[in-house]
Amino acid sequence: MKKIGIALAGGGARGAYQIGVWKALKEHGIDTHISAYSGASVGSLNAVLFAMGDYEKAEKTWLNIHSVDLFSTKRKLFKRLYREKLELLNSGLYRTSKLEQLMDETIDYKKLKGKEVYVATTHIGDDKSTFFDLIKVNYRHYLKADKHTDYNNISEFSDDKIKQTVLASCAIPIAFKPVIINNETYYDGGIFDNIPCEPLIENGCDVIIAVDLFKNNLQRRKLKQIKQKVVVIRPSHGLRGILDFKEKYILRRFELGYKDALLVMDELLEIIKEN
Repeated sequence: MKKIGIALAGGGARGAYQIGVWKALKEHGIDTHISAYSGASVGSLNAVLFAMGDYEKAEKTWLNIHSVDLFSTKRKLFKRLYREKLELLNSGLYRTSKLEQLMDETIDYKKLKGKEVYVATTHIGDDKSTFFDLIKVNYRHYLKADKHTDYNNISEFSDDKIKQTVLASCAIPIAFKPVIINNETYYDGGIFDNIPCEPLIENGCDVIIAVDLFKNNLQRRKLKQIKQKVVVIRPSHGLRGILDFKEKYILRRFELGYKDALLVMDELLEIIKEN
């Protein structure tokens, strides 16, 4: 029997698109055949929600995001820019306390035990590392082919470490401060691998459903080089900004994700039939 995994890309508020994809997969019974999940940035949060298997809770979470004050107001932001200057590159423009609260209210950690859930994070060094070390890591990655993406199987982590790992995966540079775990510093998991198929390949997936959040993506070539069967679902239209959490746009992303998933449904159903 073919093992099926799903890789969820990062893209901030655009992640609502993946909830629409999930709805289509669920309606056609595809979701029950998926046994491994991976995600980068907001895709890591969605991977956790997918693995929990509670679509209604995931949809409700995304619809509630717009009403939660996740970010500082412009007035506070300008004050901080004046006061902190370059130090703001390390401390981040926005706070994560509301996001942490939202995660605490949403994630059922017991449902993740024994599941294959991989969360991508970007490791930049020890706990003294700064934003400027991230610049050095970029240099080493692209010019020296050094690897700095960690794929964390969170199923056996403690509840707090799961939360911290997902927060690290969502830590967009400059927007949010990096997360320190076990005296090591981590940033957004999508910096070098925004559609993390690698852990799914390494753990025996024969088929990968890759859900992108960008209409034009530099990783398209990388996906084509994968030997395993890859079914790509990507936006047929633009999804607006990555920090635009207005409810009307979240609903539009739900709808577009659902419609785009239907475009590949026959192909997915044929794969399931062959199983």
